[in-house]
Amino acid sequence: MIDLETLEKLQSASVEERIYIIEAILQSLKNDLGSSPKVSLSIKPFKVRQFSLGEDINIDREELYAERNV
Repeated sequence: MIDLETLEKLQSASVEERIYIIEAILQSLKNDLGSSPKVSLSIKPFKVRQFSLGEDINIDREELYAERNV
């Protein structure tokens, strides 16, 4: 965890210094992520099968809402 004094120094630093610090932290993160083992996910292809539930049902909204008493 970062202490309060370090945080205050960072906040009072110039924009150029803060950008440099951010770039250094980003490079450190990239190095850490590059050395960690990669997780590969295996994606299996699938086929979509069409099926029918029977005949089409036409619903009258007025009738449906009337049944709900809304």
